[in-house]
Amino acid sequence: MCPYICVSRDKKAEFDELPVNTGEKLDVSVVIPTYNEAGNIRRLIDALSGALKGYKFEIVVVDDASKDSTPGIIDSCAGKGIVFAVHRTGIKGIFSAILDGIKVAGGKNVLVMDADFSHPPGKAAELMRYAGNYDVVSGSRFIRGGGINAPLTRTFGTVLFNYAIRFILGFRISDWTGGFHVINRKRFMQIPFKYGADWGEFDLELLYRAVKMGFRIKEVPFHYSFREEGASKSAEGAGFLVGYAWKYGIRALRLRLFG
Repeated sequence: MCPYICVSRDKKAEFDELPVNTGEKLDVSVVIPTYNEAGNIRRLIDALSGALKGYKFEIVVVDDASKDSTPGIIDSCAGKGIVFAVHRTGIKGIFSAILDGIKVAGGKNVLVMDADFSHPPGKAAELMRYAGNYDVVSGSRFIRGGGINAPLTRTFGTVLFNYAIRFILGFRISDWTGGFHVINRKRFMQIPFKYGADWGEFDLELLYRAVKMGFRIKEVPFHYSFREEGASKSAEGAGFLVGYAWKYGIRALRLRLFG
């Protein structure tokens, strides 16, 4: 079985390696990694379709062999022409899913976000309003107008980690782990990523290298909301927080010491 199956409108194709889209005919491609998001993904697609009216856009959904009805839902949406569905076999990981989504994207800009409504789809148009003047428009929970609606342990840990990361890396970006960005696709393709990622620690490298490479960066406030449907891809509780702190802390130190 080929590792990639792509569905767009009523076309279906299999690939051993995803082709790189060299055209940029759209204003923005929204890239959404999924795993068991049947309770969210159709609502999110509908919400984004409303929020991005006035833009030429597509929604690239990269699914890692979900066990629920997510694959069928995104194929159904792909049949209507807005969604480009990428099914991955035997491949896991949010970072590689984002990279694959951006590889096949046909937009001048890419909007990277989660499938669980933690990133508000209504903010998509606001992020896009700055895309013409900035290389990276990054959602921030820690500037005026932003915030976090999540369990206390998650909120406390996120605030603490971001202060620590900001101190270690020495840059003035306020939110290093938000994972909600509009990025100029050509500029993104220039970033020389050196490290893999299990969770969202790739965000640190993305923003670190964007600053080092002189990208124009704009932070826009948003409210993060803890997921209401489905199960988190990461376990919760003390064990998760320790692992989270370890991975993000090591990534920040590695970037500061070794680049």
